[in-house]
Amino acid sequence: MELMAGLGYFLKLHGHYPSAHEIDNFEYLPSSRSIQRSYGGLQKLRERLLPGQISNYTKGDHRSGIAKRTYSNGRSLEAIFYEYLVSQFKEIAIHEHKLIRPGNVSCDFYIYTAETKGIIIDVFYAASIANLVNITNIKLKRYTLVAEKTYLILMGNDNITQGMIDEKCSRRHIPLPTHVLVVTDLYFRESVIPELLVKSKYALS
Repeated sequence: MELMAGLGYFLKLHGHYPSAHEIDNFEYLPSSRSIQRSYGGLQKLRERLLPGQISNYTKGDHRSGIAKRTYSNGRSLEAIFYEYLVSQFKEIAIHEHKLIRPGNVSCDFYIYTAETKGIIIDVFYAASIANLVNITNIKLKRYTLVAEKTYLILMGNDNITQGMIDEKCSRRHIPLPTHVLVVTDLYFRESVIPELLVKSKYALS
């Protein structure tokens, strides 16, 4: 059966069966909408074709396991990024989880580039470009009202390039606020940091 073959091929490549977003980006499987029409949804398809496997990825132990891994991964990324920041800026300029107003937003990092101004940094991991779009939409609710330039920085997935991010952002129905930029860790280090170091009174180099 072609559908089973496609699911098996995805499992071989990625080590797990696909979610709805992953199915829509995998050329060897029909779209999630097509599966909805033909089988009543992805959960029912899993129940039918993969008995004994987890059928609902949005509830129970599977979902809580993802949440725990996401939290742990996020904390690890923050630690890695902090070590990088202190190699570039004086430690006094780097504030973790600073509360920003208006909005009462606690960002991952705030870097002072002058005595009373700086930039906001929020680091995150995304498993796919579709996942990145969803995460960006969630984070925008937090950072839309802040005044400082805000960098949402993708870490831990080199398969997503800055070009892919820029292409997705350019096609948004509602454009990103001008003060919010979504960038890869590589782009931030190679293109943003050099400009910040030139302007900052807290640069180490």
